[in-house]
Amino acid sequence: MALPARLTAALGQHPDHLTEDDLQRAVDSQIPESIDLDWKKDFYPGTDPGKKELAKDVSAMANTAGGMVVIGVDDGKQDHAHALAPDGPAPGRGEEWIRQVLANWIQPVVPNVGVRSVKSALHDGKIYWVLTVPPSTQAPHAVAAPGNDYHFRVHVRHGTTTRTLAESEIAQRYRDRFQAASDDVDRLHQVADAGLAYLSGYLTSTAHGGRPKVTDYPGWVSLAAVPAVRGTYPVSTRADRDVAFDRFDELARECVNNNVQPARPVLVGRRQVRFEGVPTGQLHQDGSFYAALPINLQKDQYNSDGPKRLFQRGLEFDLVALVQAAAAWAAETGSAGDMVLSAALHRFDDSDKPVYLIVSEHGFTHGPAMPFPAVPAQTTGDLAALVTDQREAVVVACALVSDLLADMGAHEPHVLTPAGEILIDRLEGYQHALR
Repeated sequence: MALPARLTAALGQHPDHLTEDDLQRAVDSQIPESIDLDWKKDFYPGTDPGKKELAKDVSAMANTAGGMVVIGVDDGKQDHAHALAPDGPAPGRGEEWIRQVLANWIQPVVPNVGVRSVKSALHDGKIYWVLTVPPSTQAPHAVAAPGNDYHFRVHVRHGTTTRTLAESEIAQRYRDRFQAASDDVDRLHQVADAGLAYLSGYLTSTAHGGRPKVTDYPGWVSLAAVPAVRGTYPVSTRADRDVAFDRFDELARECVNNNVQPARPVLVGRRQVRFEGVPTGQLHQDGSFYAALPINLQKDQYNSDGPKRLFQRGLEFDLVALVQAAAAWAAETGSAGDMVLSAALHRFDDSDKPVYLIVSEHGFTHGPAMPFPAVPAQTTGDLAALVTDQREAVVVACALVSDLLADMGAHEPHVLTPAGEILIDRLEGYQHALR
């Protein structure tokens, strides 16, 4: 989860992994409250005022910079960690109750709030609560009692306190939200254009002698991805880039196939790591991603001068792997929120010529020959879901490949479904290529 880097630096531990020992060190160091950190001695009451206070604290964090609310640490009315004060679990008011309050009292709902209890080793039977709130791309979030549509209040963190926004400030927050969505699309086009230019240069280069790579790999599929809440990953030195490359290689090993594992050497780029071969791609320090893979584009053995044949089954699985790799890299950089993704098919030999779609190596041509789509397919996915649930990656990849194939006359993918399923019975002779 993307949270202010200051928190990890101040606490000596990522907020998702805090222990009682870490909280005691915070007390010993008198770590102060700030816009991203709120120490609370007592758990929220089960009354409407208590629910409203919980919703206000969480929404204010989301509306500002994200952060953490820790319940069970007394600030001693001095705005810093003063003493540990864990309490016994409140009957009927555990994690489920917290999430219900946040869902019912905040509009729109703040996504991906972390709710975790930490058992006390020093005080038997007592616990702390740690609420982690990522910065939100859906801000502003308003607080109102369930069913009350006329008394919304929008709160933000202001130093160590929470304040209510004026109407003009709320209007500006809405303008910022819409501008951010436009900025994401602009950044996506920038990443995709830069990636395609790099891919084209690699495929057509003869700098090292021999024939250009495009001779062997005329057709490619690419994926560009940009997270709504940008992350950061150090890639300013060779050592940084080596570390980033090695970590991405580990992440790529967890994808549905091994086609997204990068090949050495690690190449330098401005605020990015580059790699060439199969795949060719760029890992940006802000969590943005571009990678391209060759597709199975072959001549017709019975008509060598006719349209080439594109086998779509491998294309579908490669898109799943690319989506998984893009999400894994974004999460590694600390990105959060939604992710905007764009997939495109590229042909570097007679790019305007039509091709036949073949569902599998054992299938037959279906439909007329069609050229590659001129317009990329685009969709949006939830980054946290993409990282934790392979079915979500299949859903997103299915949406992308469905649009690309539709432009080529195919009704639907062959092995992927919109529900996130992989049709195993259609994998004859292909299972060995999957994880």
